[in-house]
Amino acid sequence: MNDKIFVNGMVVKRNDNAPEYVLANLSIKRTDLIEFLRQQDSDWLNVALKRAKSGKCYAELDTWKPADKLADVARGPAPAAPDDEIPF
Repeated sequence: MNDKIFVNGMVVKRNDNAPEYVLANLSIKRTDLIEFLRQQDSDWLNVALKRAKSGKCYAELDTWKPADKLADVARGPAPAAPDDEIPF
């Protein structure tokens, strides 16, 4: 399990009395968020807005990456059906 990476400079606030269409409010400390972004390697970052067991909301960097496609390529294509078999 990966350690959580909190998005520095971004605070998520959920007001349970807000209308249903208001999911959360984000407060951004520009200087802290810019520094956090400079430390990241990717052009795109995915951030998950979550609620802790304590009920407090937070922003976590989503570090999920798809499985390596080279492993699928190494296996090659699926074997073809023999020509002498009729598929119906």
